[in-house]
Amino acid sequence: MRQRRLVAVLIQFNLYWLLWLCGSISSSLAQQQISLPPLPEPLTFEYAMSQVDINHPELQLNEAAITSARAEQLQIESDTGIRSWVLGRLRWVEPPSFNPDRSHDDHRLAILVDKKLYDFGRTASRMQAAQQNLESQNLIYEDFRQQRRIEIMQRYFDVVLADLQFYQANEAMAVAFIELDKRRDRNELGQLSDVSVLQQEAEYQKIRKQRFESQNQQRITRSRLAYILGRPGQLPDTVVRPDNLPHLSRSLPEVEAIQAQALKNSSILRALRAQIAAAQAEVAAARAGDNPVLYGGAEANAYSKERANYDKWRVGVHLEVPLTTGGRVDADTAKQQAEIYRLQAELSIAEEQIQQTILELWLELDALRIQREQMRAQKDYRELDLDRSRALYELEVRTNLGDAMVEYTGAEREMVMTEFRIALAWEQIDNLTGLASDDAAADGLSQSQSGNATSN
Repeated sequence: MRQRRLVAVLIQFNLYWLLWLCGSISSSLAQQQISLPPLPEPLTFEYAMSQVDINHPELQLNEAAITSARAEQLQIESDTGIRSWVLGRLRWVEPPSFNPDRSHDDHRLAILVDKKLYDFGRTASRMQAAQQNLESQNLIYEDFRQQRRIEIMQRYFDVVLADLQFYQANEAMAVAFIELDKRRDRNELGQLSDVSVLQQEAEYQKIRKQRFESQNQQRITRSRLAYILGRPGQLPDTVVRPDNLPHLSRSLPEVEAIQAQALKNSSILRALRAQIAAAQAEVAAARAGDNPVLYGGAEANAYSKERANYDKWRVGVHLEVPLTTGGRVDADTAKQQAEIYRLQAELSIAEEQIQQTILELWLELDALRIQREQMRAQKDYRELDLDRSRALYELEVRTNLGDAMVEYTGAEREMVMTEFRIALAWEQIDNLTGLASDDAAADGLSQSQSGNATSN
């Protein structure tokens, strides 16, 4: 009777567990199907940069790698954990003739427990390798997250620049059309030849083509931005131009100092070093492959009949000592040692590449600093020239106001492009040097929302 109750309790427990598991899976799937809110209107730089951690497919790939590393760690821990299980047996036998007990039932219900007590360093080395592997995956995830931040910034800047390019092309087309219309009127009066009209017609059509190409570029850049923000197809209409970016006020230290910091704190380099440490731990685990293993176990039994070898409980330990492994230990050790050599080579290559990248970014920032001063002077000149042309236009002295507007818009775009390149270069340096760029940029983001809004 007690055996039947125990079996019923086990069945009921399994049913409850399965129902809970199904409910958890359904809840998880439902949460994944919840769509993200639509992009705000207008779209600001601050909001775009806050979407770094959204549930994006590329981010999920890195999260899956971290989950796999954690699962591997749990699996290793389970090898040294306590295992317990219930063993039930229903059996009918025909007893031999000399046995005074003529009953036919020979049932058993038992609870068994066992544990790996010690394996002389094998599990400890495997656990260390798993921990280093998990650390490596976390660092790779952080590097990818920073790369994603840079990509969001790049896509956002592309939209702003595409809008400025469209404005310039639109103004240039208007100026070319006005000039074409004037030449047509003068041609009808016999003051200009057909060749002059056709020359302006060709120039107008060329500028008109550029205008439509820039309009298409507006849509392309918005589509890329919507995808990287996890809203494919939700093209933002109005995009706020970020002003007062915090990167523009930063001073440029010596390149050697930046390179030293990158070699020490780069997420990629730290991830490779963690992988090397994991491989070294795997070598230690492989070498311990022929070490003894000590197990402990206990069991409690209930039998329907009594026999000489039917104990009510047992407790004991046993030791397994491998005599030969057929070369498996040497092969595993050599394989892991080769992995160390490969990772060390990758680390050397990555260090050289990062130092070169830092140098190129440093030189680019140094050149962009001078270029920004040039663009600022150019913009100031074009702004004054536009004011002068507007005044002359109002006095009906000159009529080159349209050309001045086109030149000013072009100078403004070149100035904005230079500032964006500076911001992106600093973001790449921050990523390579392991700086938390989110915190570095937070102070300037609140100021950037006072910028101009651009719309498609």
